[in-house]
Amino acid sequence: MANVETLRPSNVAAMTAPADPTAFRTEDRVTGLLAFALAAERREEASPETVARCQREAEAALCDHALRYLHNNIERLRQEAVAEQIGRLRHPPGFLRLVAANLVALAIIGAVGGWLALHPATLAGLAGLLAG
Repeated sequence: MANVETLRPSNVAAMTAPADPTAFRTEDRVTGLLAFALAAERREEASPETVARCQREAEAALCDHALRYLHNNIERLRQEAVAEQIGRLRHPPGFLRLVAANLVALAIIGAVGGWLALHPATLAGLAGLLAG
């Protein structure tokens, strides 16, 4: 038959919770529960000093955890924000659209150049305005 060993040594008394768990209640339920757990882990009674100290430690532990959690997830949050911003952008124009736009621009410039070549007085007037 197999031998069963306990994780807790037999000479250590079983862990007991503080007598009054309602003393650890706060506005924030998680802080109160953590304060009660800290007191239960240390086997402390629910005196006002113990309650206040455990609540301060619970708040500090939760703030530290929140900071570590945010720090560890900041890269993921940044990637999600970038993906969201990229999703809002329009797709860039394709190759054929760019070629067509360049052809239209060349046609407009050619038409203006041809018109100025056929009307030398307009070209002379523009040259006079630019000369000062």
